[in-house]
Amino acid sequence: MNADCPPLKVWIHNRHLTQNEDATGYEAGYVFAVQSYKGRALQFHVLLQSGAHFRHVPIHWLLWQPTASEMYDLDQLQLWDCYSYKPIVTVFDFLRDYECRAILKTKTEVPATYFCTVDWLPDSDQQSGYILQPDQNKCAHVLLLDSGQLCALPTNRIAFQDAFFIGNDGKPGAKGYKTIDTIWTAETSQRWSVADTDEVFY
Repeated sequence: MNADCPPLKVWIHNRHLTQNEDATGYEAGYVFAVQSYKGRALQFHVLLQSGAHFRHVPIHWLLWQPTASEMYDLDQLQLWDCYSYKPIVTVFDFLRDYECRAILKTKTEVPATYFCTVDWLPDSDQQSGYILQPDQNKCAHVLLLDSGQLCALPTNRIAFQDAFFIGNDGKPGAKGYKTIDTIWTAETSQRWSVADTDEVFY
């Protein structure tokens, strides 16, 4: 249920850490891993400056800028719960630090920067859930919003931008793209069969 992620300095309000609504101020810490429970929101491991290790930290508690505030609730920052207990974290080198626009549930577009991607393996061959269905499976790109919060959104909720290849005003939503729902397989008995031979090259 755990997977390492790149370390990220964050701040968490003390009212969350102490469960005291009257608490003030923030404590600094470092996110260093994700935690995935099937059917629940993505959670994080955080080492606090006090030396405490907190797990089960939800994404809407995390601020990556000390001057930020919690503007968006959890359901805006993450649209889909985790798909399994087996998360995989990848930092796509091509997308590292790429600027983008995060498109929230309300269609609000927030400037952001790519951080990492969380994807999921099936819990087992018998319990694959939606993961093996291409029209249902989604990854979670973790982005650093310019507003100071983090979000975890699927690919169709992000518009990447740059000054060279895409430009800063790309509009993927206007292209009429459709979800790829085909299950592709290279082994089809109708087109090809394996030769009945012990030769290496056949």
